[in-house]
Amino acid sequence: MFRKIKIKRLALINITLAALLIGTFFSPLIYSGFKRQMLTDDGQAGPLSESDQRPAIALQQSYINVFKKIAPSVVFIRTNAVVRGGFFPQMYQQVEGAGSGFLIDQEGYIVTNSHVVAGAQKIEVIFQDQTRARATLIGRDEGSDVALIKVPPSERFVPAVMGDSDKVEPGQLAFALGSPFGLESTFTVGIISAKQRHIDNSRYSRIQTDASINPGNSGGPLLNLFGEVVGINQSIISPGGQGGGSVGIGFAIPINEAQNVIKQLKLEKRVIGRPALGVQVGSPTDSFREYLKLEKKQGLVVLFVVPGSAAADAGLQENDFILSANGKELKAPDDLVKEVQQAGIGGKLALRLIREGRETTIQVTVGEDVAGN
Repeated sequence: MFRKIKIKRLALINITLAALLIGTFFSPLIYSGFKRQMLTDDGQAGPLSESDQRPAIALQQSYINVFKKIAPSVVFIRTNAVVRGGFFPQMYQQVEGAGSGFLIDQEGYIVTNSHVVAGAQKIEVIFQDQTRARATLIGRDEGSDVALIKVPPSERFVPAVMGDSDKVEPGQLAFALGSPFGLESTFTVGIISAKQRHIDNSRYSRIQTDASINPGNSGGPLLNLFGEVVGINQSIISPGGQGGGSVGIGFAIPINEAQNVIKQLKLEKRVIGRPALGVQVGSPTDSFREYLKLEKKQGLVVLFVVPGSAAADAGLQENDFILSANGKELKAPDDLVKEVQQAGIGGKLALRLIREGRETTIQVTVGEDVAGN
């Protein structure tokens, strides 16, 4: 019986080869269909459903709402200045600049940075709808780096809404809108990284943010989640210098600190210089220390007093040895600069000093130094 059902060896080989050929041809088709079915079952072939992404959609819409709220208020600023250049002092050249700003009322007042419009002979403002207007400088403050310019009034203007920078906290969402590198209406998002940063000798603090800020963003608004202006974008830290790009460390002037400056600029309509004392100081030489018997006392020697300056009016003299300003010991010239800036224009400084071997105190009213118009 076994012998009757025995298959010949050649027939078995043929059947095996046929099976291999059929498998080779049909297996990719079978696998692709099976894989397609698996992907469909897992939901990976199509996009995620709106119900799955509802929280993300709501967050995305909130970003869009902030942009729509502030965009009509933000302007692109072009400037044209004539500066000395070339090998000869009498040679001049035109220099173009750019920055951002934002409307604060329908009268046409626009806030920007002082360094954006400093020295400009021509200021042009470009609105979101691409209309243009010639702007005039109302005033700028070199200490705070805030400036106020003006275009003709219009009922179509949409003023920005001012927020409260005192309520800003690290971790809050932050948005920046401006024209970096001339790319108008660029909108970036990040968080508030820190507040109350002091990045220079001025008395004004800064809000730090990682919202991308680049050259051309200067003067544009820093916003909170409600589309309110909480700061004026001012500067960045860049390893490439002034022409370098953002590395996530940007700074903005708190709007609460800027508000008083804006009011002053509207009222006084001028360039407000930096606080200045009008002296040149340095570290004392060994012979000078020996002459005044200073021993190891810390302080600064007055090298030169500018005629007509605040220091001259207060009676400060060359070779005076200043020990402290308003109770703060002075170890380097920058220490005195810091105290002058902190006091501000019209502020009082009590300078404790040694003159011809005797210790005395002089009261100085801080003056003003305008670098340029």
